[in-house]
Amino acid sequence: MKLVTNQVGNGYRSFRYPTLLISSVFISTLLLIYLIWPAYAIEISTNDVILKTFIVASTSEIYIDYTHSVEKTSVRDVFEVRRNHTFLLTRTEYSSFGAGLPTDSFGEFKVVDGTFINSGINQELASISLRVGRIANHSLVLEDGRHISLKDYVEGGSLVIIKPVKTTRFQAFFIEKED
Repeated sequence: MKLVTNQVGNGYRSFRYPTLLISSVFISTLLLIYLIWPAYAIEISTNDVILKTFIVASTSEIYIDYTHSVEKTSVRDVFEVRRNHTFLLTRTEYSSFGAGLPTDSFGEFKVVDGTFINSGINQELASISLRVGRIANHSLVLEDGRHISLKDYVEGGSLVIIKPVKTTRFQAFFIEKED
């Protein structure tokens, strides 16, 4: 009578549980794909020094709010974060007419609850360069409600560059931990 065992040679079979091995490889592959999948982020920098990076949802809107220097009224520039890592200036909202404020409409012009809205601008930008106003109180507002005062990062008169950047979900995990 011959004794039947699961041994091959002097040891056990190396693929005793092939389903477990295949499942582990499949789950590991899915996790790796998830971690290297692109995430969308907005970076604020000055003089080639990155000041802060914020994770945003794809195709979300960001807003640059400031006080107009002559009219002393609020102005909001609305940008869409594009999947190709650019901004699309979609509209400008302001509450008065005056020097330095738009007088021509690039698309549709309407008044809603006393706010002038110039929409349909649709200008694509790789980055937004602006000098942080001493009086204007420039701020970056994200669609999820986060409000970033640029004066918290640089002094008035400094040039900042706001741009969308490529990142992965793995990198985004560490960026979010900094917030």
